[in-house]
Amino acid sequence: MSMIGNLLQVTEKELKDILNNPTLLEEKVYADDESGIEGLLYLDKAWEGIFYAITGFTLAQIEEAAPPLAWVVFGDKTVSEDQDMGYGPAQYITPDQVKKLNKELDKITADHLSQHYDGQQMTDHGVYPEIWEGEDGKEYLLEYFVAMKEFYKKAGDENLGVISFIS
Repeated sequence: MSMIGNLLQVTEKELKDILNNPTLLEEKVYADDESGIEGLLYLDKAWEGIFYAITGFTLAQIEEAAPPLAWVVFGDKTVSEDQDMGYGPAQYITPDQVKKLNKELDKITADHLSQHYDGQQMTDHGVYPEIWEGEDGKEYLLEYFVAMKEFYKKAGDENLGVISFIS
């Protein structure tokens, strides 16, 4: 099974509603609506690669990563410990945290990541999905990194929180 990273933009009201009733999150993201879910970004399997490229830490070392960059893939608060979105519970960051994260993400360009990319090191550290060696791995990571930066920029500009989960 593949572990797919997902980020969902939510208003403060939606976040409060989901925290009060976590099943609303499942209903929203697992609806049978073919038109797609507004505000949802699929990071595919690039999520840990992005986290590592930005923080220098693997997911197993997440506690060592400093906020706000530590929040880029997983928030610092859990929606509900009892809820399993596929590979554990969803996590979230507030609109204020999104703005702090955006300030730090603004300092990181795709060009910077490209110049400092080390696929061998990522593979050696067991960064999921261990496909990082070669040009394809770098292009894959950069494509999702750029989409993620745009996602967080929009969330910050619109005062949205972000819920993250692995499905």
